[in-house]
Amino acid sequence: MRRLAFHFYGFLLLAVVGLGWTIEQLWSSQQNDMPAWVEPLAESFVNLSQYIERPEQLEQALDLPVQVVSAGQVRWPSAQQSKFAAGEPVILFGDSTQLYVYIQHRDDIWRIGPVIDETESPTYAYHLLFFLLLAAVTTVWLWPLSRDLKRLEHHLRYVSQPDQKPLELSKRSLVFPLASSFNAMRERIWYLLGIQRDLTHAVSHDLRTPLARMKFALALPDSPAKTEALQEDVAEMEEIVDTLLDYARMEAQEELMEREDVDVSELCLHVVEKYQRNATQKIELECPEHAVFRCDGHYIERALNNLLQNASRYATSCIRVVVASPSVPNGGGLTIHVDDDGPGIPASERQKILKPFVRLEESRSRDSGGAGLGLTIVSRIMEWHGGRIDISDSPLGGARFSLILPEPPKI
Repeated sequence: MRRLAFHFYGFLLLAVVGLGWTIEQLWSSQQNDMPAWVEPLAESFVNLSQYIERPEQLEQALDLPVQVVSAGQVRWPSAQQSKFAAGEPVILFGDSTQLYVYIQHRDDIWRIGPVIDETESPTYAYHLLFFLLLAAVTTVWLWPLSRDLKRLEHHLRYVSQPDQKPLELSKRSLVFPLASSFNAMRERIWYLLGIQRDLTHAVSHDLRTPLARMKFALALPDSPAKTEALQEDVAEMEEIVDTLLDYARMEAQEELMEREDVDVSELCLHVVEKYQRNATQKIELECPEHAVFRCDGHYIERALNNLLQNASRYATSCIRVVVASPSVPNGGGLTIHVDDDGPGIPASERQKILKPFVRLEESRSRDSGGAGLGLTIVSRIMEWHGGRIDISDSPLGGARFSLILPEPPKI
């Protein structure tokens, strides 16, 4: 909007100055330098002065003011001096439209006049012309702005239609920044609407499944197995709800990320030891003794937790975590690989599973578990760090998830 304000006031200033100067030149060109009847009248003054001795007599005869000007009082140009010497009158304009006739009478100069009294020429036509031209120029300036604003209004009116194309304006448009912000807002709205739709579907599906099992279990006679089943269903529901709430909170937590020097080797060792206590698969860790990297340790630990949890669902017998220490050949970045020996992920599905609420198992059974948000959260954490998550084939035969963190910008 600042660009629009500067452009408007600059245009208005140039238009007023330019049109004012143009109208002034036009008005000046329309003014007559001298009426045609003035020269014969001045000649008659010269002829009459030959029979008069005093200026008072001439003033009385002409009924015009006559003033004596000493010849040495005014430094006349040579052309006018030549006219005086030849007995010719000199006609000059005074202030505004006042016209005076100068004649030489012996050694003195007599000034007769004003012959034409000062009168104001009508200028309303020029004022009207000025405002009409200003309105025309302003219309030319406002037309593209009005056109772009109407297009923006149309897109705002139909922003809820999914098949609407982004608003495309020329970069020279005064509302181009506004259009860019609108397109970003539109994409964000549809992204959030998609999340809401998927969230509703996930909640209705994932929560109804354990609720149905609980309803069925409540109809059975009391037994230790029934109590255990109910506890598992409650735990599953709590996990689903916690995951959904975590994802909703993370949508606005990028500004809370705090980078600091973190020993990633120590962090990975801590996470692996925690998972190894309850894991049925073997978890291996390959990392340098110390791999210090500037990042948010809390979110990197969260990402690694999600990857190990995902790997534990599909690995057959082994999970491996590999940390590549920061190095100059690696661009100063850090890479963490999580490998498993499970069935792997088809190449066509690898980018799809990073989207919210997407899982390869459409059944959402208790064995696979989850709400399809674990990898989405990992992807979001990588975006906050300026990195990415890659999915490829693992040397163990399953899937490899790689957290690729670039070197943080220097402050």
